[in-house]
Amino acid sequence: ARFTIDGGSVTAVGLGGAQMGFSQEAVQEFQVSTVNFDLSAGMTDAAVINVVTRAGGSVNRGTAFYFFRDHNLAAYPAIQRDRIRPDAFFQRQQFGLAAGGPIRRERIFYFGSWERNDQRAVAGTTLLAPDFAHFSRISASPLAGDLFSLRFDARITASHTVFARHSRDRSRAFGPAAAITGGALNSYPSNWSHVRSRADQSLVGLTSVLGSTLVNDLRFSTFVLASTMGAAGEQDCQGCLGVGAPSISVLQAGLVIGNSTAIDNFGRRFHLNDSITWQGRAHRVRVGFDWEHNRERNLVWGNEPVSMTLFSPDRVRAYNARPDVSAAQLIPLPSAFATLDDILRLPLQSFSVGIGDAGVPQEDGGRVRHWNTVWLYAEDTWRLHDRLTMTYGLGWGRDGNLNHDLHKPLLLAPLLGPDGLRPTRPGRTNFSPAAGIAWTPSSDHMTVVRAGAGRYYRPHGLTSSMDAERVALGPPGLGRQNVPGGAILNWIPGIPALPVGAPFEFRNSPTLFTGADLMAFLPAVRAGLVQSRSNADPAVQQIQVTKQAAPAIFPVYVPNPSAVHLHLGLQRELGRGLVVSADAVDRRFTHVPQGGGAIDVNHFNSVRGAVVPRCSSAAQAEDPQALCSLGPINVQKAPYHFAYKGVVVRIEKRAPAFTVLGSYAYSRTSGTNTGNGFDLDDWLQNAGPAANDLTHILNVAGMVRLPARVDLGFNLSVASVPPFSAYVGGMDFNGDGTTGDLLPGSTVNRFNRGLAGEDLERLVADFNRDYAGTRDAQGALVPRIILPGRYSLGDDFHTLDLRLSRSFRTRSRLVVSLLVEAFNVYNAANLSGYSGDLTIAAFGQPTQRVTQVFGSGGPRSLQLAARLSF
Repeated sequence: ARFTIDGGSVTAVGLGGAQMGFSQEAVQEFQVSTVNFDLSAGMTDAAVINVVTRAGGSVNRGTAFYFFRDHNLAAYPAIQRDRIRPDAFFQRQQFGLAAGGPIRRERIFYFGSWERNDQRAVAGTTLLAPDFAHFSRISASPLAGDLFSLRFDARITASHTVFARHSRDRSRAFGPAAAITGGALNSYPSNWSHVRSRADQSLVGLTSVLGSTLVNDLRFSTFVLASTMGAAGEQDCQGCLGVGAPSISVLQAGLVIGNSTAIDNFGRRFHLNDSITWQGRAHRVRVGFDWEHNRERNLVWGNEPVSMTLFSPDRVRAYNARPDVSAAQLIPLPSAFATLDDILRLPLQSFSVGIGDAGVPQEDGGRVRHWNTVWLYAEDTWRLHDRLTMTYGLGWGRDGNLNHDLHKPLLLAPLLGPDGLRPTRPGRTNFSPAAGIAWTPSSDHMTVVRAGAGRYYRPHGLTSSMDAERVALGPPGLGRQNVPGGAILNWIPGIPALPVGAPFEFRNSPTLFTGADLMAFLPAVRAGLVQSRSNADPAVQQIQVTKQAAPAIFPVYVPNPSAVHLHLGLQRELGRGLVVSADAVDRRFTHVPQGGGAIDVNHFNSVRGAVVPRCSSAAQAEDPQALCSLGPINVQKAPYHFAYKGVVVRIEKRAPAFTVLGSYAYSRTSGTNTGNGFDLDDWLQNAGPAANDLTHILNVAGMVRLPARVDLGFNLSVASVPPFSAYVGGMDFNGDGTTGDLLPGSTVNRFNRGLAGEDLERLVADFNRDYAGTRDAQGALVPRIILPGRYSLGDDFHTLDLRLSRSFRTRSRLVVSLLVEAFNVYNAANLSGYSGDLTIAAFGQPTQRVTQVFGSGGPRSLQLAARLSF
């Protein structure tokens, strides 16, 4: 989606999503468009959100407000009650003020707002594996933020008006990485992150009436975003398991501790857009352009010093119980897991090491990536008849975000083809035609029919992958490399279960090599990697030394993500204040960059062998000219496509004493998925419902005037259960090199979409009969599946929120409003975090519920508020 404020973009530089918040007091109006949006919206394919800020008027007006809630007014926020914190402290204070009016009567006006959010929230970590369940806890997750905005408007002449605004969003937070950067769900507090963020936008707008039929609208803005992210310290979580440790995951047990990532991001955008509108008798023609100059420096220290995954205790016990395991091969386990050292005694499954400087020299030699995005458009609104209007137009965009100066070595020819070693070329064919009609069938204008279609493109948002490509195709030692253990050949004798010359890879079965062993040998491993790059021939490219790329190499042609929108709508006024509408939407997205869009086209872990053969000796691995590989080579392909089909029915009734708005959506979102079930040999095979597919969504909201001038507001939201996939953790049945394959007989996200609990039990019985006790394509022993006594395949969402308010007017013309709000009145659980791994005891068990931070949908809570206005 593209986010603009007064026409200036606040979309994250080089990424996606809005990176700037605004106080509601500063918002005059906003528009959300998700289908067939106006071409003036800019280069985007999914949605456009534009906010218009409030301007001062001819009379001085102002307001101040305060909202408060805490744990004494709320239900318990976690699934399980923490024995140490049975009544976890929570407090949220939100307060601010806004004022506006004239500086010079009828000529110059001002409006300003400030809002503070002081929140001391909590978040739960629910661990269901018996070995780690005692680590479950409630932890503090504080946030403090300020929103400031100041705007001036001036009427220069009768034909020219100008406004200028500066806004700032500044915050600091500590919380789960999943909520901040898309990290692991349900992670332990030692895996959480500190984030400090500041976003500034300065904007100037000039509207000029150039004639009776000609208007020009000009906007220029700057947007600056600076943020840092770091690991937790002892002061954030005293006595927390894993504070100061690297990232350690025990995936089959759901335990994620430690943190190995730090980020320092700085982005700047200069944004200029201009439109000229000409109004004729039957035509309204608009032409314009949108130009963005983006600059970004994104420093990421990942896997510092290492990130590791360990086998779970249950996997170790299953290994020890095998009849073919000798006494010398038995893996000892601690009697209980109480400390970090206990966890590091688990066998190592995989690891990645990050080495080198996070800064990446760009094409011009500087450390800041910069590029231009250009959008041109022309459209005409043609009034064919007093009851029929047609809009049509054409847009064209060019995105300069990719690397266009990097040649690829011969090593990549088997993957890219002999003609695929040239630099990535710019896209020049992003043409966006769009058309629509609005038709009023009868002269009473009570019915309106709307239809539209269009093709839309959006820019690439993959700057971290592009920096990684510069590192891979640059000279040895350039930038930061993330090296998986499978790409490192052991040169240290005496390591248990790892002979000299073997890769540090333990995919299929636990061994005696533990996490503690890795930590002991890690300094030597890191020093060896640094030394190998220092000794490499500077005339070769780094990928010829590492012989792996994760991610990503960009081919010659990389199409922009795009979408085709179709829309048909009908609106009918049935009576005074009663309007009914129905809309049917079909949106089809192509080249969707799921997971970044990179795919291991080398098939390095496939049982059928790598496309670029594995290096067979240490000498070959150390030869930059040898055409062999040491790991996956990810190439930007993004072949995925998704389709959204939906029908929305909306009913609105307005009356003097009440207003009610109800809407219902029936929809399907489906396409080609990554994750569990993805097949490296057939990228489009994993087709089915998308993870965010919600078949039914119902929302009813309204306001009723009660006696004694009391207003009652309500909002009811209901959404059906999302789809669910059941998979067998650690198993690769088809030999493509990816693990966690789907339960045989099922397809991706088919449970709750045609398959139910009885189907699961039938398929599990078939699995235990046909697969259990055999070996998968990689040689790993297939376990027997035992379903928990109680499990669920997901939970629906529903909440009822209420607001009571009463206003009092004083003799001094002050208006005092008192409010009481109740969120999730009947305390619906709204559970999530259900594991689909059939090999663990936590299958089908919830680990999360909606956070209490935003109120709606979270644990039941009351909020008290007061507002003073003049």
